[in-house]
Amino acid sequence: MTATTAPAAGAFTGHRPFPPAEQAGTLVHRFLEQAAAHPGREAVVTPEARWTYQETAARAARVAASLAAAGLRPGDRVGLLFAHGAEMIAALLGVLRAGLSYVPLDAAYPEQRLAFMAQDAGVRALVATGQHLPLARQLVRERPVLAYEELVGREADEGGAEAVRARPDGEAYVLYTSGSTGQPKPVAQLHRNVLHHARVWTDGLGIGPLDRLTLQSAYSWDSAVQDTFAALLNGAALYPVDLKTLGVSGLLQWMADEDITVYHSTLPVFRALVRAMEARGTALPAMRMLALGGDTLHLADLDAVRRAFAAHCRVAGAYGSTECSCALLRVADRDYRPPTGVFPLGFPVTATQVWLRDAHGRPVDGAGEGELVVQSDYLAPGAVADGRTYRTGDLARRLPDGTLLLIGRRDFQVKISGIRVETGEVESALKELPGVREAVVMPFADRLGERQLAAYLVAADGARAEPAALRAALRGVLPDHAVPTAYVLLDALPLTPNHKIDRAALPDPLAARDTGPAAGARGAGPLERAVAEAWREVLGTGTVALDDNFFDLGGTSLRVAAVHERLTRTVAPGLRMTDLYRAPTIRSLVRLIGSGQEDSTAGVARGARRRAAARGGTRRAAARTRPAGPPHSQQPGGTSD
Repeated sequence: MTATTAPAAGAFTGHRPFPPAEQAGTLVHRFLEQAAAHPGREAVVTPEARWTYQETAARAARVAASLAAAGLRPGDRVGLLFAHGAEMIAALLGVLRAGLSYVPLDAAYPEQRLAFMAQDAGVRALVATGQHLPLARQLVRERPVLAYEELVGREADEGGAEAVRARPDGEAYVLYTSGSTGQPKPVAQLHRNVLHHARVWTDGLGIGPLDRLTLQSAYSWDSAVQDTFAALLNGAALYPVDLKTLGVSGLLQWMADEDITVYHSTLPVFRALVRAMEARGTALPAMRMLALGGDTLHLADLDAVRRAFAAHCRVAGAYGSTECSCALLRVADRDYRPPTGVFPLGFPVTATQVWLRDAHGRPVDGAGEGELVVQSDYLAPGAVADGRTYRTGDLARRLPDGTLLLIGRRDFQVKISGIRVETGEVESALKELPGVREAVVMPFADRLGERQLAAYLVAADGARAEPAALRAALRGVLPDHAVPTAYVLLDALPLTPNHKIDRAALPDPLAARDTGPAAGARGAGPLERAVAEAWREVLGTGTVALDDNFFDLGGTSLRVAAVHERLTRTVAPGLRMTDLYRAPTIRSLVRLIGSGQEDSTAGVARGARRRAAARGGTRRAAARTRPAGPPHSQQPGGTSD
């Protein structure tokens, strides 16, 4: 059994060691080197687009020239309002090439939240695709709004290094994370630092030009930065994946058709993918690396990998945050068995030190517990105390063999669907709602074992806090993953003897949750019963009614994906994920399915396969000549200095 920090990649992926940040220049210079070396190789692939490196570089050059012509100057920040597709990649590369910094704005977020982010970041302009232009104008009323289609359509000298205005010490992007004060918190990062983190991900996972990487995270997450630049700075192909459009079953089929080699997602999505693989009998033989994060890997997850994936496929467990990206990394082969049943944190990556700090700020030597502290010269500016030290807030235990295990937090930050959420931000949003006097938000494990948020509420005098109304109001100010799925109304919050909120005494939200009448009541036919059964299984509830709203019962985007996978496999093969959002009750969904108006996920996949055959025949023929697994021996190695 072995657990290593890096797989030997060599001939299988074409991996070459990534240069230190000080030698790589900027993100743009490194990308242009790859475009010059691999002009005809696929760079960005979606079901709608298939761009080569040459085409991607040309689009980025036109965007950069247009931004400069619009009066933007190096150092300015530009908001990017895009859906999850290829266009966002060209836009952010163009922004970087012009010496600007990009601020990704997820169009799925509430308008109020996006407006705060744009104002707080001080964006000088906002770039959006045509479908998002009306929203963009609402967000930045006094700033220019530029249409991506016009920027990329401009004729420009694609030039070389002389046309690049980025600098190694220049700001590359600003991402927003959940903040304890009730507002999102900005985290900025520099070119040189992002290059270092690209080096960590590249060498840690052995990424090379023969790889094809998924990009599943929203562009506003740090994990999207890892995947984007690990692919495009190494000549590999990047596959942005819109799970809300494809669904789990569509994602699975697309990855099989495209011979994806590196998959990166949060654990809940990975678990849903494995369930779909086993239910449908679909394999992913080209997959060589599963990078799984956002939560704790357990032995059951490693067993799932052994069941569903080929012998050469390995698992990477990464630890980090937006402020420090990947600080600890462990890559394990299929036979690795964690000593405690929990996948331990990895080893410090290159040019990074990680240690434990006790309550008095002193290092914890040997076996013991403490707060994880990361030291590096590549941390996000402004997020660290002395320029190179970041207190993560995570608590860990060092076992006698030196292994680190996560054991909790020193504050109320939690991970929901692999995304950081400050419960204080959610509590603040709840207390702003009329009818709510007091609110406490706590994580809990639902009946399917997934972590969710529960809101414990004390209503104002004479008011009645209805869960459905509260959910609807919160969706107007918080992203979906931060909206509680369970609501418990209390006469008063429990207090400790010294009059603090006694969180340990809060009731079980599952026991307190109300349910409606059975979906099998009068008027329910076979299709209604099939949909209701899928709901009950995914939501972990005993009964649902025909007119219950899926999201009012605690539905999340991941649960939508799980329902979609089951229904497309059993009663509605043409159903699309978007259909479940526009028909959120059993009655309306059955009516849509019966009318034959549901869009066809299968049609999307078939169209993608036709385009792949037409444009990517040479690549796929070459892929068929590669061995099923790495031809080299897998010896223990490391990325630590």
